Amino acid sequence: MSAMTTHTPMNMEPNDLAVLCRDLVFRRGDTEVLKRIAFTLEPGRLLGLIGHNGAGKSTLIKLMLGLLTPASGTLEVLGGKPGARPLDVGYLPENLSFYDAMTVREHLQYFSALKGVPTSRAQDLVEELGLGVVIDRKLGQCSKGQRQRLGLAQALLSKPRLLMLDEPTVGLDPAASALMYRELSRLRDAGCAVVVCTHELALVEPHLDQVLLLAQGEMRGSGTLEDLRGRAGLPALISNIDAAAVAKDDLLAPFLRGEGADVKLAVPQGDVPAVVKRLTDVHGIYDFQLRKADLGMIFAHFVLDVPVEDL
Repeated sequence: MSAMTTHTPMNMEPNDLAVLCRDLVFRRGDTEVLKRIAFTLEPGRLLGLIGHNGAGKSTLIKLMLGLLTPASGTLEVLGGKPGARPLDVGYLPENLSFYDAMTVREHLQYFSALKGVPTSRAQDLVEELGLGVVIDRKLGQCSKGQRQRLGLAQALLSKPRLLMLDEPTVGLDPAASALMYRELSRLRDAGCAVVVCTHELALVEPHLDQVLLLAQGEMRGSGTLEDLRGRAGLPALISNIDAAAVAKDDLLAPFLRGEGADVKLAVPQGDVPAVVKRLTDVHGIYDFQLRKADLGMIFAHFVLDVPVEDL
């Protein structure tokens, strides 16, 4: 499957972009780890970086941080060389390294001094992220969610214009994960560009503005969810139907998928109005559920090469 390129919007200069990436290639020895990656990210948008283990997601983040150097291509971050403006870029790695014997307060004081940020900024983040109840607790006594909040706080201390997070919700309970994404959405709405690398597709999907799909170092798709649904011709899904009645209908039966409680209609977008009319007018079915192909189906098609008819 060929890669899909993304061009700079016509009304936006490259220097106005949070990230500009064109034909990016990264090699490790003789191996091409990333192959001709191309995308743009505007301020105030949340990008989901999606792919299997070893697809090159973390490598791409390290390139954007300036920790690695590409073999060829163009990569600009906030209008300049990656790593040139460290205080404008926040980063939350997958594996946080803190000092278990230090308190949350001591960590924030240390990171504030390191970044030249007033301690008042750290106090604001303590309140925003709900760290007040553990501010004097040692990290070794904090939960995974509390450690992740501290990690997010250190990434936000300098009020970054670009924030990158590598698996930010792994190991978190649902409440902590929801808090994390509420904060990321708030930052995005305030104008920060956000990149989230994650395997938790259902969790990130409601917050995404655009997606970059990687497989084996290649870009398999880039754009909004609606863009990717259209390119793949992914069907709409209609569930909560009378399967027995639908199976006898020559118009509807070809769209039937699944068995038992999982039975549904997988309907091409162009056929949805006719199918809905058939369900209501002929079969009197009004309480069906209609939803578009989700991120899991998009991932399966573009990354795992699952044919549309098998989704």
